[in-house]
Amino acid sequence: MGATTGGGNQGRTLDRALDVLECLERARGPLRLSDIAREADLHLATTQRTVNQLVRRGYVQQGNLGYALGPVVLSLAHGFVVNDRLSTVATPVLTELSSTTRLTSSVFVRSGDERILIARVSGADPLRYQFPIGRRVPLNVGGGKVLLAAWTDEEVDAFALRFPETFLASGRAQGPGDLKRDVESVRENGYYLAESERELGALSLSLPLYDAEKEIAGAINLVTTTDVTSPEELMTWLPELSRGAGAIGARI
Repeated sequence: MGATTGGGNQGRTLDRALDVLECLERARGPLRLSDIAREADLHLATTQRTVNQLVRRGYVQQGNLGYALGPVVLSLAHGFVVNDRLSTVATPVLTELSSTTRLTSSVFVRSGDERILIARVSGADPLRYQFPIGRRVPLNVGGGKVLLAAWTDEEVDAFALRFPETFLASGRAQGPGDLKRDVESVRENGYYLAESERELGALSLSLPLYDAEKEIAGAINLVTTTDVTSPEELMTWLPELSRGAGAIGARI
């Protein structure tokens, strides 16, 4: 009984530490201890103990404005980039794709109800905004819908209930019915063209990435802006994007 209890306590301790790290990762700046406790739904004393341990290990650092992720997290990210097969294989393919199209290309993977950018090569025409490696984005906007399309209808329905209404960057409200229609469009056409969904003026063309077993491994896209490229012009690069997706899929 004691061993079981100890294992449960260790599991809860790990969960709390991960909750704190995820809270700081999603923040746009340093957080006070009370902010972390509220966001992570932890007691203040528990938060203090957890943060102190993470500070000692270098995962969190304390400054004048509060707590933020520490330098050890950056080394973990580097380890992922070096060892992850998909990001390693994708980079040279994205380099060639961006050289040919002059557009920014990227690969992202699913993490729960979100997608995470794991590889990107900038095009000749720089974007107005920077979308850094590791950034999380909900699946219900932009290219995330190609990942949703691989889910079952029941899973998509459950997801839609968790996100009953989303206001896109264009100001348009996207309800469950709109989301399901976009997912069905991906299933029918094999791609998704998004305009002003995540960022105003952003234009992206996304395709799913499949591994050798035909399991979805992520998604690849071309990203530009409407003041540089029209939707019709972006669609002319669909064959090139498809070849890139195939080249990556054949190697993972």
